[in-house]
Amino acid sequence: MTDPTATEATELDKSRRYLRPVAPLDLPGVPEETHWAVYEWLPMFEAWATGMSLCGQSMRQGALPEGTAVSCEACEEWRPRYERMLAPGYRPEDDDPGVLRHRAELAEAQVASVRALAGQWSTAAVDRPDAVILVGVASDVLLAALNRTVER
Repeated sequence: MTDPTATEATELDKSRRYLRPVAPLDLPGVPEETHWAVYEWLPMFEAWATGMSLCGQSMRQGALPEGTAVSCEACEEWRPRYERMLAPGYRPEDDDPGVLRHRAELAEAQVASVRALAGQWSTAAVDRPDAVILVGVASDVLLAALNRTVER
């Protein structure tokens, strides 16, 4: 019988890392729980390997077949964050509170700009009943205002 993870591993992208269920070390006093661990290709050994569990416990080497139920609650709590970090296109700054705060500040500034611009248009329309702002021109002006805010 062949190892079920062998076929799966040959289909995986060796440049990426994955989450896979793993078994604990067979030691006295260690509960028989399944855990999550990062599964990655190690070029120096030309093999797939697993690290420690997400909860920090040492595990047996090798992934269990995909779909194996994970029973460790601590690993399950960490899983969403690791899934996000291991996803293609993940950027570390997506979890940086300073970067996220800056993005929120930019968004707030954009909203303030849009409100101010809308107020100016409203005032212009009241002051000059003959003023006509074409939708295309208005959208160009609004887009320019938003782009200026983003560049700051």
